[in-house]
Amino acid sequence: MLDLHIHMHPGRKDTPEVFKEKTMAAGVTGGAVFGLHPEGYQVESNEDQRWQARAEQIMEFCSRAPGFRPVFWIDPTDADAVEQVYGTAEMGVAGYKVICNHFFPVDGLKAYQAMAEVDLPLMFHSGVLYDQKVSSDYNRPMSFEFLMDVKDLRYSLAHISWPWSAELVALFGKLNCLAERYAENRGAMYFDITPGTPPIYRREAMRWIYMIGTKVKHRVLWGTDCEANDYKTDYALYWAKLDREIMEEISADPNAYRVSGQEEYDYSDIWELATEKNFDPFFGKPLK
Repeated sequence: MLDLHIHMHPGRKDTPEVFKEKTMAAGVTGGAVFGLHPEGYQVESNEDQRWQARAEQIMEFCSRAPGFRPVFWIDPTDADAVEQVYGTAEMGVAGYKVICNHFFPVDGLKAYQAMAEVDLPLMFHSGVLYDQKVSSDYNRPMSFEFLMDVKDLRYSLAHISWPWSAELVALFGKLNCLAERYAENRGAMYFDITPGTPPIYRREAMRWIYMIGTKVKHRVLWGTDCEANDYKTDYALYWAKLDREIMEEISADPNAYRVSGQEEYDYSDIWELATEKNFDPFFGKPLK
């Protein structure tokens, strides 16, 4: 399995070697790790928060944890955000992380256009944000609708946008329809199904994603929201077991809600796609 959604936080951290041992114990052989948050995000840090230092730190960490891609966490409203995108792309980061905690997504448009230009993906938080600010309105799925016009951008929305999961699925339906009709002018939206949805709600949300009637199986990525500081093996195993069970249920009856006249769906491979095969297309190239 690959884990798209791993955070690095300030403070005490496992070495990359110990981190990799813990992920392997959960059956996770690689994925992506988000570097430290930008200055002024939420948590105070005694570490060097200059963007160059944060990029170097996450790249060095991942270089010692084979299989994991370094993702740079950026505030796209910074005055030098576009410069940060070009600079970190030259340094070799694999993509970008954005959490809209004090701005609407559209406020970072120039930075997203630069990410599309350097051909690197963008991973957004979406859904209620458990921070110390009045911020959740910035992360509702329809706030990302404008991305339909950012040519060539590959991006994901995380946590199945809990509690606005139906809104997220509706947004994907619209963007998928536009991409099929006007492919030359559209980017590609992915579902990051990292938990956000509580277990009691997760089966319903996952069924919405796969069974609502859009071509989706190549646009789903699995993650845990674990920390690089101390990767929780048992937590990752719990979500892997639950999600695989749900996907096997969907695979067993993929056309339960198919509208008459629609082509039949084959979801026999959705677990392998979400946990491995969809990663290279999202990141744009295989990890060496």
